[in-house]
Amino acid sequence: MATQTPPKDTPFGLEPNVAAGLAYLFGFIGGIVMLAGGGSNKFVRWAAAQSIVLSLVYMVVWFVLNAAYTPLYGAGFGLRMLLMFVLWVAFVAAWLWTFITAFQGKIVRVPVIASLTDTLFKSML
Repeated sequence: MATQTPPKDTPFGLEPNVAAGLAYLFGFIGGIVMLAGGGSNKFVRWAAAQSIVLSLVYMVVWFVLNAAYTPLYGAGFGLRMLLMFVLWVAFVAAWLWTFITAFQGKIVRVPVIASLTDTLFKSML
C-alpha cells in the first residue's frame, strides 16, 4: 500500500517560498497564475496580490508619465527621461527585493503598494 502525502495549501503543490517567489519573479502574470492556481496559503496569496499591484502601479505610472510629457517632446524630453529612469530603478529595486525575500520565505510589505494591496484584495487575503 502506497502512502500519499497530504496536498499542500499552495498553488500547484509548490513550496510556499517557491510559489511566492515565482509570483514576484513573473510580475503581473505570475501573480495571477498563483492566485488562480488555488491554495489557501496566506503568504503565497499575499505575494501574488502584491505582485499584481506592484506591476499594475508601475505600468499606470509609466503610462501617465509618458502621456504627460509627450506633448512637451522638445522641452520636457530630458525631464521625462529622468523621471522614467527613476521610476524604472525604483521598480527594479522593489522587484528584486520582493522576489529575493519571498524565495527566502519572508513576507514583504512594499510601502504604499502594501496598503493598496490590502484595499484592493482584502476579500481574497
